[in-house]
Amino acid sequence: MFKEENYFFRVAYKKLESECRLSNGIRPDMKFAIDENNNWVFFLYPEFETLSEESVVGDEWEALDEGTAIIHKPILENKDGYFKLIRERVKVGAKAYFMAGSEKVAELKIVDIINQI
Repeated sequence: MFKEENYFFRVAYKKLESECRLSNGIRPDMKFAIDENNNWVFFLYPEFETLSEESVVGDEWEALDEGTAIIHKPILENKDGYFKLIRERVKVGAKAYFMAGSEKVAELKIVDIINQI
């Protein structure tokens, strides 16, 4: 789907109680646990590695309730230190969430840095 040079880091995820569904065709926002008390979210695309073979969302396989996903390098420009903000947060063991508006959809833990930005 995406080129390996655009891979940024890998997360282990666990879906929370939510009506939202996860798939490679849907881009949730990412909020780092360190930012729980502010409004900062980041636009980083996941590519789920653990997919259902039974359930489809749109024209994509739905992600399983637990598994791994690769997060891709930012597609937005590096304006106003955007990449620096992300680099400060992306550490092995750091916690984050996939968000749908203000709702937490999945809990994440960074397990591997693949390529730096």
